[in-house]
Amino acid sequence: MGNNKICVSLGTSNIYSLKNMMNESLNINVDFIEIRFDFFNKLTMYDALESVLDQHQRAVFTCRAKNEGGKYSGKELDRVTTLVGLAAFRPMLLDVEYNTMKANDDLLDQFTSLNCDILVSWHNFEQTPNEDELVDIMDKMKEYSNNIKIVTMAKNLDDSISMLKLYEYVKTSNINLIAFCMGEYGMLSRVLCTYAGSSFTYASLAEALAPGQLTVKQMQTIYEKLNRENPELNNYNTWKERQDFNTIFKLINDSVG
Repeated sequence: MGNNKICVSLGTSNIYSLKNMMNESLNINVDFIEIRFDFFNKLTMYDALESVLDQHQRAVFTCRAKNEGGKYSGKELDRVTTLVGLAAFRPMLLDVEYNTMKANDDLLDQFTSLNCDILVSWHNFEQTPNEDELVDIMDKMKEYSNNIKIVTMAKNLDDSISMLKLYEYVKTSNINLIAFCMGEYGMLSRVLCTYAGSSFTYASLAEALAPGQLTVKQMQTIYEKLNRENPELNNYNTWKERQDFNTIFKLINDSVG
């Protein structure tokens, strides 16, 4: 059955706004919170951490580099040091890019010694590779963690469907996969990934932090309607070969409009 859990991405450079956004998220029953520490500079980052630390057990900590779609503008060494510092507070998950893990041989040992669970992430902002390429990337990523996040840009609905099929490859493994597409055509996978096997999907409070990102309220409305009118989605085996998602895509577009 789809778990339909939502993680809200919080991106702001103002500590008071971050606290208010977190409280608003809790008030609308969001399941998890992603704190985008890359929005803060080096001087204010740990003040921001202190303001959200009481929710760290349900939080994904992220400090994304600019070349990975983030806001961090400092030196890469400082960013990696920041990631290790965040790991010491043991969030639910620490999002670390696959490329960052590859570039720092001792980073996995540091996270392991701190007993921090990491979410290894890989993004492609240009396109969605074919299924074989995606599986190959996923196999390489699992060297670092069983928690894997793959996000690509969808150019058409077929890209979203290809991404959803990726969950088939982890059905008999211990991989915790979070995979969906960005962009207008990626919204389908953002919604349906929780039915396919993702432990949660991402949403925003208001302004999207990534292309095609829906708001929490939009996502909650869509899930409520899908669970009422399309209960077959709760059994992945009944729709995994399905190619026609136009009805669901229309529902998503209606919620956006």
